[in-house]
Amino acid sequence: MPETMQKSLLRDALGVSELLTSRYAYDASGTVEYLGLAEPGVTNGAAQWLIRKIVYDNQQRPVAILFANGRCKFNAVWDDRASYTYA
Repeated sequence: MPETMQKSLLRDALGVSELLTSRYAYDASGTVEYLGLAEPGVTNGAAQWLIRKIVYDNQQRPVAILFANGRCKFNAVWDDRASYTYA
């Protein structure tokens, strides 16, 4: 079976995030603030991450998930996550 077909079958069976490396960053209160996804083997300094920021209300309930630079693309640097604009 071709590798691309195997990856497709795995993605369908497991879900996309199960095939990617995940990173989490926390705010000062210990709440997850940033979520990152990348292909396995990608370094934190490579511009190959999809980074999302979780926005919470005043009761610490998640109310929005925003993307680095307002784009759902694997083109951000995990180490630079705090410097991006999120939309």
